[in-house]
Amino acid sequence: MTRVLHLEPLTAEAFAPFGDVVEPPAAGERLSLAGSLQGLDGAVQPRLSFNNAAPWSLPLTATKMERHNRTSQCFVPMDVSRWVVMVAPDKGGRPDPAKLRAFLVRGDQAVNYRLGTWHHPLRPLDQPGRFAVLMWTTGDRANDEEWSDLPEEIAIEEP
Repeated sequence: MTRVLHLEPLTAEAFAPFGDVVEPPAAGERLSLAGSLQGLDGAVQPRLSFNNAAPWSLPLTATKMERHNRTSQCFVPMDVSRWVVMVAPDKGGRPDPAKLRAFLVRGDQAVNYRLGTWHHPLRPLDQPGRFAVLMWTTGDRANDEEWSDLPEEIAIEEP
């Protein structure tokens, strides 16, 4: 059976349990995530990567999620229309299906996932999406990311 999850607009308050929402700073202002960016337990090498993700259409189907227990992970859109973020807190080493949330993210908003936050892979809508991604690495992918199957298929839809 497929469970339906409706997209919510991304706000700092709604996303706070999972990380930071980075809004564009006002002219002449600067925003720093120094207090939120972290690498622990051997994840000491910063990794800044750039990707160009293929566009997706709604509804999206989610069957797996990933997390990084040693690092925060920041996604900064460089050329994106809209994109989808699905997150969940941890429950016993897996995403908590009762607390899944899906957000519709504007192209001028960045997100920084808190260390250990379960999240669905990147999904831009409408057009390909170019992103810069900042995280830390141990140099061993098996130690840097963890995957979990969801107990049921999730359909992510607009309200």
